[in-house]
Amino acid sequence: MNPVIHLERLRRHFEAARRSYDIVTLLDLSHSLRIWADLKDSLPKSYPKFHSTSAFKTGIPARKVLKAARGHESVFSYMPGGTVTYASNGSLASGPGTEDGRSFTIGVSVRTQTDSVELKNFSIIFTSFEQPLIKALGAEQVKRCNFMRWMGAEAVRANLMSDDGNLKLITLSREKVIRRVANTMDGSHPSDPSEEIPLGEFDAAIRRLMEFQVGGLPLPYFILLKCAQDIVEIAPKLLDLNAESAGET
Repeated sequence: MNPVIHLERLRRHFEAARRSYDIVTLLDLSHSLRIWADLKDSLPKSYPKFHSTSAFKTGIPARKVLKAARGHESVFSYMPGGTVTYASNGSLASGPGTEDGRSFTIGVSVRTQTDSVELKNFSIIFTSFEQPLIKALGAEQVKRCNFMRWMGAEAVRANLMSDDGNLKLITLSREKVIRRVANTMDGSHPSDPSEEIPLGEFDAAIRRLMEFQVGGLPLPYFILLKCAQDIVEIAPKLLDLNAESAGET
């Protein structure tokens, strides 16, 4: 195991994905992240700081928001600190069902520059929120955690209508999003186009989440971009790479 090589590989795919978006860059990014998901148990044994240091942040919606969203279709994804992309086409948020006359509330925390968009959170609830609740969409609950818990912590929760007409709540961890994007989009195991294999609930959820977008870019792209950004920024400290570099100068 050489995490330094995997870190450099991830950094390169991260930089490529934030500059331009297509299905290839998304798959390359997800596949590089998948290695880090595979390392979540073994890495702390060789590099204890990945276990002992609460260097990562994870966030979920405020309790009052979750309570108000019960019984309604909704999608929430919170990314403490945000992530920047240069591949977006503006900052307009959209999703299936927002153009057919249904009532909905969108809460998206974005900061736009002339050539980039920074996304911090994405919320869409198919009901009308009053102003206090709309304001509360930006007040996420943030916790610090180590690498393993961060991988297993919530990246997105989706309460969407299933094929039987009932609401189905699915919560996906960062690890689940990483693995399911790689699998669902044929990034890990190529599928046989002549066979119709039914999707599992997590794969189906990823397909649905690809329809929710900001600036023309799918929500799972932002989630993976933020995962990669956090690892690229934090892992060198936990691997003591900065100290090694200082010792060489």
